[in-house]
Amino acid sequence: MTKLEFLDTMRSEHERWEALLAQVDDAQMLQPGVAGDWSVKDLVAHVTAYERGLVEWLEAASRGQSLAFPDLDHPDVDYRNAVIFSENQNRPWHDVLLESEQVFQRLLQLVEALPEEELTDAQITEWFVTPRWHERRALWKCIADDSFKHYRQHIPDIRDWLDRIQTDAQRRK
Repeated sequence: MTKLEFLDTMRSEHERWEALLAQVDDAQMLQPGVAGDWSVKDLVAHVTAYERGLVEWLEAASRGQSLAFPDLDHPDVDYRNAVIFSENQNRPWHDVLLESEQVFQRLLQLVEALPEEELTDAQITEWFVTPRWHERRALWKCIADDSFKHYRQHIPDIRDWLDRIQTDAQRRK
């Protein structure tokens, strides 16, 4: 994947994510049951936490530091998700949405500033990728996993939930 292709994918997938979120009204944002007990707000906070982790990780790497995240890198995904949920459960929806947009924009800036070789050549970034991802891999794949591939993972949850609440509303009419 080229840098241009990667940036285009990041932007288009984020636009798709944002378009879906725009279909959810403020009251619906807080309703549990979208993914287990989580609301749309909880899912947005969850995805944002991983993107924020990418931002902090890439910023540290730009300073020559290898950064680990005890909670985000914990081997138990349920533990990671519970920590993220507890950190965000009492935050207002609008704060979560604002942070989501700010974090994505910062991530995009960081990727735009990277030389293409750093995105695609796993040997160049091995010094900070391998300690976090436990394997040698292209940087773009790491970023994709915790950004737009994460959207793709949760978009069906939100779509299915919106379909269910729409169907329920029609049945009540």
